[in-house]
Amino acid sequence: MKIFEEKLGPEDRYTGVSLNNLAELYCSMGDYAKAEPLYQRALRISEKTFGSNHPETARSLQNLAALYWLMEDYAKAEPLYRRTLEVWERMLGPNHPDTATAIENLAEIYDSQGNYSKAEPLRLRALAITEKAFGPNAPNTARRLNNLAWHDWKMGQANKAEPLFLRALHIREKTLSPTHSDLAESLSNAACVKIDVGQREEALSFAERAMHVEETVLANILSFTTEQQRFDFLRTQRPYSLLATLQAAAPVAQAILRRKGIVLDSLLEDRLLAEASGDPKKRLIVDELRSAKQRLTQSQQDVAKDLSDQAQKQRAAEKVKLSARVEQLEADLARQVAGLGKARRALTVTVAQVQSALPPQAALIELLLYMHYLKNTKFESRYGAIVIGTSGEPSWVPLGDAAEIEKNVALYQKSVRGKTDEATLSSVLKALNSQVWAPIEKALPAGTTAVIVSPDAELNFVSFATLLTPDNRFVGEKYSVRYVASGRDLLRQTKASGNQQTAVYANPDFHSKSASPDSNRGTAVGLRSIEMRDLQSISLPPLPGTAAEAAALEKRAGKSAKVFLGPNATEAELRKANSPHILHLATHGFFLPEIDLGTPSNSLSPAAAEIPKGNLVNPMHRSGLAMAGAQTTLQAWGRGEVPPTENDGIVTAEEVGGLKLDGTWLVVLSACDTGGGEAKAGEGVMGLRRGFIQAGAQNLLMTLWPISDETTVQIMLDFYDAAFKTGNAPQALADTQRDWLVKLRKERGLLQAVQLAGPFIISSQGKL
Repeated sequence: MKIFEEKLGPEDRYTGVSLNNLAELYCSMGDYAKAEPLYQRALRISEKTFGSNHPETARSLQNLAALYWLMEDYAKAEPLYRRTLEVWERMLGPNHPDTATAIENLAEIYDSQGNYSKAEPLRLRALAITEKAFGPNAPNTARRLNNLAWHDWKMGQANKAEPLFLRALHIREKTLSPTHSDLAESLSNAACVKIDVGQREEALSFAERAMHVEETVLANILSFTTEQQRFDFLRTQRPYSLLATLQAAAPVAQAILRRKGIVLDSLLEDRLLAEASGDPKKRLIVDELRSAKQRLTQSQQDVAKDLSDQAQKQRAAEKVKLSARVEQLEADLARQVAGLGKARRALTVTVAQVQSALPPQAALIELLLYMHYLKNTKFESRYGAIVIGTSGEPSWVPLGDAAEIEKNVALYQKSVRGKTDEATLSSVLKALNSQVWAPIEKALPAGTTAVIVSPDAELNFVSFATLLTPDNRFVGEKYSVRYVASGRDLLRQTKASGNQQTAVYANPDFHSKSASPDSNRGTAVGLRSIEMRDLQSISLPPLPGTAAEAAALEKRAGKSAKVFLGPNATEAELRKANSPHILHLATHGFFLPEIDLGTPSNSLSPAAAEIPKGNLVNPMHRSGLAMAGAQTTLQAWGRGEVPPTENDGIVTAEEVGGLKLDGTWLVVLSACDTGGGEAKAGEGVMGLRRGFIQAGAQNLLMTLWPISDETTVQIMLDFYDAAFKTGNAPQALADTQRDWLVKLRKERGLLQAVQLAGPFIISSQGKL
């Protein structure tokens, strides 16, 4: 496109063609935001070059309308489709193939709006024109057949739809590549309609074939796209729906082991292969990508003092340029490291490989949020689980309606934060056990003593060890509960860092204002949490207990310990970390809501109201850790100011991802809500969890709700004693957590036990 613009000019017809092609690529990846302005610009070029009644203009109208249809903005799509049809009929005649396309597109709008009686005659007319123009066995005919079948299917007429879907599939099998996305579409449609007519075995065969085609398409997408484009593409997919609906345990297990968390996995693969490469160009891309991401994070938080229109436009242009550079580097790295047609490591994983990596008497539990197929094109969001033992076939466990489970997860999170009473907590712990754990437990192989949980969606925010069984015991009393982002992580090759240092950051000097006399009334100990009402009232109380925690840890680690306290516990020092054996961070963690930086709270100043905004929308920018000086930064944010980010005391999850922690055996986030973030179904939690995994940490200990400064010290020290003794951090936490849950329940009751000992989880990579 750049070549056409430079050689022929930005308004040339060939530039318009190039814009359309690029927009179509973005559409296929689900990146509609980037496609829209390209299609709009291409339309303007066509209208200027050819006039409003030319076939080329009609094509541009059609492309933009199709985008709006994908975006479900039917009010914008319908008039554009009508204009397209008018142009085609006038210029090309009523029986031209392009006229048939315009007719079909208008039918799509009517079907999407539920106006089936208007849609059907249009679809039949489009099919007749296409068959006459191209013949009965052409790919274009297959598309018309597929769309007519979809129309019948949506109306509940599966018996009419079935032969049409199968005919379309037969044509595509004959005429398209075996890895074409249209073939995957036909296979999925055939599977669905076979479910409707009660032919399960045929449905399963079609669904498995569709999965294989989709994996090949996915491998190609991962070979040249940016992180955001990978997410956008996955948003258009339903990889487990049909297989899970059919309760096909083995193929679901393979699919989930290959695809869960694959965006992060592919980014890690790109970086690690580039760093291990002898090619200095690839290493240079990795370094430049780290630097560009850091500059982008700073620019997104920055608020300029120059409020002129020109300055604001310049800043906006700089952000766009930086964002484009990050995306270009991500895509370049993928092309150089992976390359089109090469299989991603994740997409070659087998169930047998994962089974061989499981410890004795352990089972992997892959939780899954998926769209369950009901009937007649209708789907429902549900949870399920795959249980994989050390041998034998996997088991599929349906868990039911996602809304009902997530309602109890929300009540669970509310209860563990002290916003309900003990009776409510007890009830929800038993309810979640009944909904989620009890069905899974029935499928565990005999003799299982350890469970490795790979959560999904909102279940990422449940500490499974705290659930109560029917005999009123914690799940953690019966099983050693451990966590992975994906079962595939058990296969990750880990290497010990040559650096044996234990780096400890504790009791940072936040530069907080002293609390008001009654601010902590009724609170016996400080909580490592950020109290947030608005930006100006965010409070970071000091954490004196963490200094004692650091001193005790220093005593245990001996000469290998390096401790940073008070004003020395800075972001700048953390950035210098170079794969220490252990990284311990005892401070506040946070996850901010989506906010507009530069919008002062409770300000009546007209000038202040004009402060330009810097949006914190990305969850990787809204979650992080507070280091020395963080209070000063937060107060500045509340005033609409943003200090330079290099050492502002706020370490975002995005910045964490750039730390050098390859080979770090253990990262301990002895802080509040460090396991929080924004859950993406199939891709884990966007927050500190993702940041530290991306940085290379092998074992990451984090918390799912606010923790007690005083009690945490004792729990942490018991955990370290066990971890140093056994060298097995996940098992050390499981044992320590079990003992503290039982002990605190006896001494202080269920509520205190769960609140104080329940929030800790460890997510691991490599053999457990």
